[in-house]
Amino acid sequence: MSGACNRRRFLQVVGSGLITGLAGHATGAPFYDFWRDGANPPLRFGMIADVHHGLMPKAEERLEAFLEEANRRDLDFLIQLGDFCHPHPDAHAFVKLWEQADAPRYHVLGNHDMDLGAKREIMDLWQMEHNVYSFDAGAYHFVVLDCNFLHVDGAYVDYEHGNFYVDDTLRTFIHPEQLEWLEDELASTDRQTIVFTHQALDEIWNGGLAKNREAVRRIFAEANKQAGFQKVIACFSGHHHLDEHSTIDGTHYVQVNSASYYWVGEGYGRMAAYRDPLFAFVTVGAEGIVIEGRRSVFVVPTPADLEFPEAHRLSASLSDRMLVFAQP
Repeated sequence: MSGACNRRRFLQVVGSGLITGLAGHATGAPFYDFWRDGANPPLRFGMIADVHHGLMPKAEERLEAFLEEANRRDLDFLIQLGDFCHPHPDAHAFVKLWEQADAPRYHVLGNHDMDLGAKREIMDLWQMEHNVYSFDAGAYHFVVLDCNFLHVDGAYVDYEHGNFYVDDTLRTFIHPEQLEWLEDELASTDRQTIVFTHQALDEIWNGGLAKNREAVRRIFAEANKQAGFQKVIACFSGHHHLDEHSTIDGTHYVQVNSASYYWVGEGYGRMAAYRDPLFAFVTVGAEGIVIEGRRSVFVVPTPADLEFPEAHRLSASLSDRMLVFAQP
């Protein structure tokens, strides 16, 4: 199949609404068969965010459901987007469960992973050598960033032992050395790149976003300009427990919903749990990205039942999406 035909077929599928209603079960994703004849085979990975072992009851069952489905698929890797567990003996079996996955596994640090310990402690439990790193898979490059820094009196301080429970203006920073590394990292590869963070780099909703996200996006824009093509194609984040998507300067930003719940606060029952675990499987091809999500419902009483003010913004789902790459 020619590149032009690939593109036409991709746009036809996007416009047809074929992907609607597929969440919640394995589909085999027949709608992206058209990528199989490309110069590079499609890359496939599994993704889960904010399982919250140690807070969410039966978190192990949610992770196990993800791994069982992942192990039935031919995946290039798995990644969890943070708020996975604490560096506590109770989490050892949970981490061992994660290690049973057939595919290579990657971690992103979340703010709550340092609630009960230091950053190095949770990294050691996960056998995570670096908090900021990159890797290649298939024809693509992947970058993992760490937004878990306080900025206090001009110094950047690691999250540890819950020290981020301070004024919001002081937290959720990427330190300058990491920004320099990112700039060099993007310049060093000629591959299209996907970025993973815990806190989002977009402008969806307010609160909890990476404070210096605009500096990160400027680095993306410069990398795209220097490359002469859309080098940074997507950013996936967790943290916000939302199911959202936006596009900024040709880069797709996807907020990946929690596997477990939305935090509505003390006045509304604290945790609005999802009946079923949420996770996604992603296919990246020459023309775009297909996300196969899952659909669930809130356990009653739901946020709407409790008259939570932002109930209309919430969803106990992780949507199916087709994301077309920007054309030069």
